[in-house]
Amino acid sequence: MSRNTLIGFVLIGLVLLFWPTYLDIVFPEEKTTPPQEEVLPAKTSSPLQKKPLKKVSSENINREAAVSSEFEEAFFEIETSLYSAVVSNKNGGSISSFVVRDHLKDGEDKIQLIDTINQNNLLVSFINDSGEEVFLEDFWSFDSSLPKKVSLVQDDDFQKLSFYIEVGGALAKKSLTFKNNSYSIDVDVDIEDLETIILDNKFKLQWAGGVRLTENSKQESLFLEGLVSQSGSIQSYRVGSASLFGGGASEISLGSKQYSGNTDFVGYRTKYFGVFFVPQRTDEVEITKGGSSERPEVGISTKQEINLRKTTLFFGPLEYEQVSSLGVGLEDKILGWQWLSSVSWLVYATMVFLYGIVPNYGVVVILFAVLIKAATYPLMAKQLRSSKKMQEIQPELNKIKTKYKHDPALQQQKMAALFQESGVNPLAGCLPMLIQFPVLIAVFMVFRNTIEFRGESFFLWISDLASPDTLFMVGSIPINVLPFLMSISMYYTMQSASAGQVSGDPAQEATQKMMKYMFPGMMFFLFYGFPSGLNLYYFCFNVIQLVQQKIINNEK
Repeated sequence: MSRNTLIGFVLIGLVLLFWPTYLDIVFPEEKTTPPQEEVLPAKTSSPLQKKPLKKVSSENINREAAVSSEFEEAFFEIETSLYSAVVSNKNGGSISSFVVRDHLKDGEDKIQLIDTINQNNLLVSFINDSGEEVFLEDFWSFDSSLPKKVSLVQDDDFQKLSFYIEVGGALAKKSLTFKNNSYSIDVDVDIEDLETIILDNKFKLQWAGGVRLTENSKQESLFLEGLVSQSGSIQSYRVGSASLFGGGASEISLGSKQYSGNTDFVGYRTKYFGVFFVPQRTDEVEITKGGSSERPEVGISTKQEINLRKTTLFFGPLEYEQVSSLGVGLEDKILGWQWLSSVSWLVYATMVFLYGIVPNYGVVVILFAVLIKAATYPLMAKQLRSSKKMQEIQPELNKIKTKYKHDPALQQQKMAALFQESGVNPLAGCLPMLIQFPVLIAVFMVFRNTIEFRGESFFLWISDLASPDTLFMVGSIPINVLPFLMSISMYYTMQSASAGQVSGDPAQEATQKMMKYMFPGMMFFLFYGFPSGLNLYYFCFNVIQLVQQKIINNEK
């Protein structure tokens, strides 16, 4: 390949790298009001709040009152070992604040997952006998003995919040049960007393607004998706732009997708957090999308029979153990591709085990690279030795190719005879790579997806293994160190692998020489915005492989 072609590849890579910066300059993002971070939402004046707060006993509800106009907003605080939540009596129990305590980055004192976009959640509705959809919003009543603040301390501690509303002379009840050490919340909707005015004996439970973004919107764009599982098969509904190099349209086109039949779960995820419904049984679920790439507005809903009223809400960080405790197979998607879930789980379990020995994920990444290279060394050694033997007979192969170039059938026979005589299997160098490939992909997916890296520092400037290791900024351009080290180590690895190889074919030699520059360059541009934990792993991986190749190359 000519020098001009190589320069062209480099220029293409530079365009891809700085394209998001160009878009930011040409199309600057509009300033937006920061999302609501208060633990207790501020009360606002409303016609529904003119009357004093009225607490009622579940044993003695005033069935003649118009409940929607009798009560004002009340808040209930739930403290657990994992999060702090504030629940409003609006919608019969909606989450007004949800603050996560773990996985904090430097400078963060909390992670608030609720803002003004998704604050109006857990809304119940049904179709009445006139064919109209009735939304049970407004402020519901509650038992006078219900505590305003509860701290769950013991492992098996739980707190149930129950709310009531009068509809056409019948009583509806909705309960939320919070448990310590779990991000799962049991939601029980009891509207069986309303059966006579419900057209199809079904109700809908909705979550509006998705989850507020916690990372850079361009970094999260590849992960935003609605997920639906039916009969163990997980389907993805992409949300907004998923451009590999960032950028893309700001506005997300409005859309929705319905799924009929019984559903294991329905939900929406960002890179590290998610909201999911696990219904007792449902006939139909729906995912809606809208908003912008800076704040996608995703809604999920499930429709189920009024006598199948229980739904589990999962809301919080996508920790593998927490997600797997749901028992619906959602964990198969959290660590990457579903078809690779078994290998991904093995990678994740090994990573957690190493962290139990050395409580620093940066060190764990290095130990994992050593472990992987040690485990795959016999395969790699076989591959390199096969390549060496191929190089030894390369001159003879070139002679056969030249001598019998007009007779391909005879050429293949002569080459096969040479392979057999020399004891060389031309496929021996490919098989080890094919065996290692699933492991390498699983490591990539797990290290890129796992929330355990978020906020975890290593040393010096590497303060967050889930983000690029930016040393300093040049204008608006981040200078990340590990991608440079990773690509340089890859170059020397390829240089060592081809040491002493002479093909005798000038065109082939030129291609090999070009690839030694082109491939590390492409990986540099691809990995430049990737998490530092991933770049650290591949840097260590390349260094260890370089040492192993030196050992094999020095064998007699």
